[in-house]
Amino acid sequence: MQNISKELSFFSQICTDRCKGSCCDPWWGIIAYTIVKDQGFSNLNDFKAETIKGINDRAQRIRQNYVTNEACPRHLFNLPERYNIAVRDIKINGNKLTIDILAMFAFRCLFLSKNKACAIHPALMNGAEIRPPHCGFMGSLNARPDEKGYCRIIHSALNSANNDMAIQSAIEIERGASERHYREGHQTSEKAADVIIDRLKGYCRKYAAHLLPVEKQIMPGRNEPCYCGSRKKYKRCHGK
Repeated sequence: MQNISKELSFFSQICTDRCKGSCCDPWWGIIAYTIVKDQGFSNLNDFKAETIKGINDRAQRIRQNYVTNEACPRHLFNLPERYNIAVRDIKINGNKLTIDILAMFAFRCLFLSKNKACAIHPALMNGAEIRPPHCGFMGSLNARPDEKGYCRIIHSALNSANNDMAIQSAIEIERGASERHYREGHQTSEKAADVIIDRLKGYCRKYAAHLLPVEKQIMPGRNEPCYCGSRKKYKRCHGK
């Protein structure tokens, strides 16, 4: 038990003193989900509203699930600072669209201090664990890549015989990935929804033009230039 305690203390030291919030500043909430649209883009405004609601609902779901394990639970996050949305796959069956989405939300943890110390980390609370389950799983010594709780930095420390350069390299990779995702993200769910819609429009133009909305042609006034580009007045061209 003493060896296990020393081992856990070593990895906690890496998390609190070396990592300094690489996976918590910001903290990324990731959800994969599917959007199903039965009638293509028959009503683009409604589809955008539904998409925005879906993004906001999932961000709120993450926020509600991440509270401290106390008698009076406290939220770890406010609203996301960035919405990073990717369309992973699109399938078409008749007029039915199935869109696979990967949503990444950059949250700012309210318990991470300016000097990147976690105020609720067990290493700083005499072993007390009040973090949400995912925070406790993060850095699991048994987790493998793409498994819940996997941490590149802890994994590097575990498999590199405490090689300082390997650990530092893992920290820099983690920070670089987080910074890239943050730059590519959007400040609002509305802008994130536009990314999904633009991606779908481009896909449908190429593979299923019949699913695109029919855009109404805005007719110019009788004395304005015709929309066809002829440079004639509308009344003397297509307005006859």
